[in-house]
Amino acid sequence: MVLIMKVLLITGLLAEDMVTHYTQKSNVKTKVLALRVPVAALLTPKYIAKETEKLNLHDFDMILVPGLIRGDTSIIEDTTGIPTFKGPRYAADLPTVLDLLSQVKLSKVTPACDLLKDELQRKALQEMHIAEKNRDILLKTPGNMLIRELAIGRDFPMRVMAEIVDAPLLLNDEVQAMARRYVKLGAEIIDIGMVAGESNPSDAKRAVKAVKSVVNVPVSIDTLDLDEARAAVSAGTDILLSADAGNIEDIATFASTVAVVIIPTNHREGYFPKKAEERVSLLEENIRKARKLGITRIIGDLILDPVNVPGIVESLVAFHEFAKRNPDVSLLFGVGNVMELMDADSIGINALLAGIASEIGVNILLTTEKSNKAKGSIRELAIASKMMFLAKKRGSAPKDLGFDLLTLKDKRIREEPYHREIEAEMQIITATEKRKSLLFDPKGCFKIMTDRANDVIVALHFSTSKRHKPTVIIKGKTAEEVYAKIVEMSLVTRLDHAAYLGSELAKAEIALKIGKEYIQDSPLFKSR
Repeated sequence: MVLIMKVLLITGLLAEDMVTHYTQKSNVKTKVLALRVPVAALLTPKYIAKETEKLNLHDFDMILVPGLIRGDTSIIEDTTGIPTFKGPRYAADLPTVLDLLSQVKLSKVTPACDLLKDELQRKALQEMHIAEKNRDILLKTPGNMLIRELAIGRDFPMRVMAEIVDAPLLLNDEVQAMARRYVKLGAEIIDIGMVAGESNPSDAKRAVKAVKSVVNVPVSIDTLDLDEARAAVSAGTDILLSADAGNIEDIATFASTVAVVIIPTNHREGYFPKKAEERVSLLEENIRKARKLGITRIIGDLILDPVNVPGIVESLVAFHEFAKRNPDVSLLFGVGNVMELMDADSIGINALLAGIASEIGVNILLTTEKSNKAKGSIRELAIASKMMFLAKKRGSAPKDLGFDLLTLKDKRIREEPYHREIEAEMQIITATEKRKSLLFDPKGCFKIMTDRANDVIVALHFSTSKRHKPTVIIKGKTAEEVYAKIVEMSLVTRLDHAAYLGSELAKAEIALKIGKEYIQDSPLFKSR
């Protein structure tokens, strides 16, 4: 372990106060040196070497320069004789970097914040890998089970089950495309959702086979219809959703070799208990019956209810009470039941429900991406599952884990504060007018769109002479990629047109990243 006694932090004039402020939050001794350049990012290793050459720096054990500067810090180290590395890009990350100096090997070319993020994620993945590596030993623990090649239970991360809703209404190609995409997003089980109130055994068999032919993960069937369930089992389904008091005896005749999700209902008699204690008792009774009938791999589902109607709290109480009384029974948690029936961004709902599920001891998180507002839920739950698994292992809150679900807000504000002093003796212009109508660019115009299937921004160029058909279609992952190509091809000549395109392309990029709709010339966010 390297002992760091004192660190010299080099920055620009404008950032001096902010850097000083953040260094006070660390236990490491530091001194801030602001060189005669306003913006820290404009510093260069050569300039820093020249400015520090004449200083007495023998008291320092290390020099950190801004992570935003370009180039290699070796020239500074060669000049001063003091180990010199790149610090973080932003002053807000300085306390973390300084306090972990003895644990992380810094770089002369890569910003420290990138190294720390990679290191945190590496350690997190390593912890998760250990659980998977010791799978065979952990599977001997009561309550853990193997479904296909996927280990499920208290010693493993919660597994995400993604439902293909109304699969019988989709063509095989559509079902397969969704299955591949869901697995890519983080789903570890693909659920074939059948149409409620109908009996389509041939479609159940077709959908199971279609999914199993393109993804190497367990496949489940979500139906209460016996003919559909039987057909799905014959096609090789790995998990059957769901058995209850009304159909368990029939299901046992053909489903003893697969995992079965059991629920606290009797659909044949139209009985579904509302009270937590009644649900727990009925599920325990149904599980006892299933075991007597030869079903060995059992997963319980107390059925998570939506908020308010009929009410989520009673169902959560049922989950919690059942888990306390039956710690060796794996549990499925229908997150989509709550998220789909709430007009709020999915990312926070999914994170919180995953945390609650982890506390309860849930093993499978079931979700859908049927509605537009639900898009992204599979990825969100996959990340949340990792977060909660690591937090539980470390006995900590789900933060600073190497994974996070911070999308619309930042953990720390890293932007440089605006100082009003800079306005002294300067002309201040307040921009209030909306842009005037654009004059037609001689090189033509653009239609900006998003290709969500391929996650790219699309710019269709129309010339002044052929407005009915685009002359060229430019695609890119980012606004910068697209506008750089537009400029390279000389497809824009007016400054106002260029500014407009930059604004619209940026909106399209943000819309793609966060799942918002993009409509050209319309605001991305509603005015409040």
